[in-house]
Amino acid sequence: MILKHPDGESAGVTQNVSLGGALIEIKDRVTFGAEVRLRLRLAPLKEDAEIPATVRWIKDGLVGVQFGSLRAKEVWAFNQMFKDAPKV
Repeated sequence: MILKHPDGESAGVTQNVSLGGALIEIKDRVTFGAEVRLRLRLAPLKEDAEIPATVRWIKDGLVGVQFGSLRAKEVWAFNQMFKDAPKV
């Protein structure tokens, strides 16, 4: 996953995701409230998606983002991934 932010781009690891946002492990510093874009692979689409988001919290190398508007195909892809995910 690539996080595009005002200072550039940073590679990160998605720890969890929902239709509302994501928890991302990232080494680079980002700013609270920053408008960012996440570029990530949504397996059902077989292509990268670029999703607008806002940084809502930052703590110990973790960043919580809230998604902006998702396109219909992104909502569909997330729902397919959630449906196929193992139940915990």
